[in-house]
Amino acid sequence: MGKYKFNREQLKFVEDKKNVKDWVKRIVKYIVVSILLAVLYYLVISLFFSTDQERQLGRENKILEEEYKKMARKMDLLDNAVQSLQIKDREIYRSIFDADPPRFLYDGSDDNGFLDQIDTLHNEKIIDRSREEIRKIESQAGNVDEAISMIGKAFEELGEDVRNIPSIVPVRNFSISQTGASVGKKINPFYKSVVMHGGIDLLGATGTEIIAPARGIVEKTVHSKRGEGNTITINHQNGYVTRYTHLGDILVRQGQKIEQGAVIARIGMSGMSFVPHLHYEIIYEEENLDPINYFFADLNPAMFREMATITANTGQSLD
Repeated sequence: MGKYKFNREQLKFVEDKKNVKDWVKRIVKYIVVSILLAVLYYLVISLFFSTDQERQLGRENKILEEEYKKMARKMDLLDNAVQSLQIKDREIYRSIFDADPPRFLYDGSDDNGFLDQIDTLHNEKIIDRSREEIRKIESQAGNVDEAISMIGKAFEELGEDVRNIPSIVPVRNFSISQTGASVGKKINPFYKSVVMHGGIDLLGATGTEIIAPARGIVEKTVHSKRGEGNTITINHQNGYVTRYTHLGDILVRQGQKIEQGAVIARIGMSGMSFVPHLHYEIIYEEENLDPINYFFADLNPAMFREMATITANTGQSLD
């Protein structure tokens, strides 16, 4: 039985007959509604329900996030450690050489990412950059040669006066193991307080000979059982003055002319001395210098480096 609808023009019910157009509209409407319902169901399931795989991925993401946070904290700690090491390295260099660390020829600060790109750069660019660096090295090498030449000329001009520059270790048969504290703030062995140490401590057995590091005139000798003990002061007549304290026997007299290598005293422990040793000072125009820099005639680079390391790590003086 078909459906009927009221026809207002005829004022009666007539049979409702569907044409093809009406059927097409109905089918399209059903398809659209079905698609919308399917999308709605998918969204509801996706928002409120998770599959086993999604839950597993979620757990893995949380683990990775925690690991990333841990790695970030470790990287911060490593960065701080590296910065601290760099600061300590500079401080050690300054304490040993009394100067700022040198900047190396190539530190990557102006390479515009050259090293990062080197695997992908053409050979021509790498060769050009290498030539540029070689030119820089040759230029700096030329400057070094010029500086060495100037030093040689200065020594030639000094002539015999070069023997008036302190340049040897003033202890007979000295070995690196006899090195003590050098110039700087050190702990006093008697008062256990930090004081300024004006020279270098060179250990030795009582009676070991002390020699003049350069030619000069004995300016002053002091015999004392207190303070610095037995003391010798030598004026090298070129701005340099050397002092020797806590001596045992003094073998020179005031006003005596001496040559480099002459025996002037023996090691002892007069005055406030913790052990037998020589406290040796180099003064230039009233400024105390680090004597380790004036042992160049006796020490090779390896010995100097070892001696500098010992003085840098010795925090207590012997007087």
